[in-house]
Amino acid sequence: MSDSRINLRLAVSWRAAVQVVPGRIVPAKIVNFSAAGIQMQVGVMLKEKQDYQMMMEVPSPRDASARTQVVCKATFIYTILSGSEYRAGLKCLDFPPEHAELLASWGG
Repeated sequence: MSDSRINLRLAVSWRAAVQVVPGRIVPAKIVNFSAAGIQMQVGVMLKEKQDYQMMMEVPSPRDASARTQVVCKATFIYTILSGSEYRAGLKCLDFPPEHAELLASWGG
């Protein structure tokens, strides 16, 4: 089976968090990253086609211990149950320009 996506997905394991409603933030984990989208594991079901505020800790490609918190808005495309957690596919919007070089180094 081949993957017909235009953008290469990179398997990662980055800490993240999603604000599900004002005042409620849930932890998540980014499991793959590309210029076109992100897939994450999260403990709650997120609504499809809804925008959420999120944060991800992106390591430096040269030093994994140096991490940058990148905050952005994301539109969730799908959420499916996978074991005891959900897998969510999303498209990030409004990346801060100061993080463009870091994200580009990871293919974003």
